Amino acid sequence: MARLGADQRPDYEELGVIEGYDKWASTYDRDPNPLIAVEERVTLDVIGHVRGQRVLDLGCGTGRYCVLLARRGAELVGVDPSEEMLERARRKITAAYPFELQQGTADKVGCPGGTFDLIVSALTLGHLPELGPALGEAARLLTEGGRLVISDIHPYWPVSGHDYTEFFDEEGREYRVPSYTHLFEEYWRLCTELGLCFEDVREPRIDIRLIASFPSLKEYEGIPLAIVLRLRKG
Repeated sequence: MARLGADQRPDYEELGVIEGYDKWASTYDRDPNPLIAVEERVTLDVIGHVRGQRVLDLGCGTGRYCVLLARRGAELVGVDPSEEMLERARRKITAAYPFELQQGTADKVGCPGGTFDLIVSALTLGHLPELGPALGEAARLLTEGGRLVISDIHPYWPVSGHDYTEFFDEEGREYRVPSYTHLFEEYWRLCTELGLCFEDVREPRIDIRLIASFPSLKEYEGIPLAIVLRLRKG
């Protein structure tokens, strides 16, 4: 198995999560990202039918899933703590595919309990040192029988030393924001305590198709890059 640990590039700057995503916002949508390339196709398959459903995009960033699921006929609310990411998301609202946006954190969403049929949290929970508050808020917000779909970088990466998400500004300077290790056992324990039942688990690997677009990943072929979970309340 290829070595996974931290990249040894010098001269990067460490930022907090909100500060980092504020800075990343201007280039986030145009920078090719292998994690998104793997995660999105699997997550959309796991989500499935959403037409007519009330959906929360928890950690919506620039509105990627708000747009994708609005096009599938869902009624969307996106929540994110980064004002700069939300500003990019606002630019994607159209008359044909509208959605609501609000600033907030994963553990404190300003909506009544039982509001949403589906909550999607994509590439977000790995930036939280503790999962419990966010998962508890998701359980509170879901209707009985509602679904929770979570995606994130696979825990292989942070547990091996790649415990950050990196991005580059327009001048090529590297920035890193922290990622935290959350093993499947932790998700299982916390979700079970909250009455959230697992329905599906996917671990998409780095394959030939991804390597064709991102040749630098060749040495990691066969290693899981993302994890995608689907749960149901009740």
